[in-house]
Amino acid sequence: MKKREMEKFKKLLFAESEHLTKGIRTIGEDTLRAAEQDVATDMTSFAEAGTDTNDRETALKLASGESQMLREVGEALMRIEDGTYGECIDCKKDIPVKRLAVFPAAERCVECKERFEKEREL
Repeated sequence: MKKREMEKFKKLLFAESEHLTKGIRTIGEDTLRAAEQDVATDMTSFAEAGTDTNDRETALKLASGESQMLREVGEALMRIEDGTYGECIDCKKDIPVKRLAVFPAAERCVECKERFEKEREL
């Protein structure tokens, strides 16, 4: 991969990292604020309490997914630093630039990713 392309992906990954970090922080702050309001407010019904709990669980699942994506972005940035970015971690072939343009944190080529997903299903 050309140095210019590598720098482009590095900037994309840093921007995605900032975006994900901000999103995780917002979810955490909103969830904490909602929990504090629940404690301060007299609960009028169990149905409302259940809905509030469900909303918090959904927010935490979302934050967990974004945390996983943030980890993948961090790993991609480390691969840039060690010179292995754009190389499939399984077959060692180059990951097509078009794939990286769609998913800059990709660590596997399409074929190896499909094989990996099938193996996880077993």
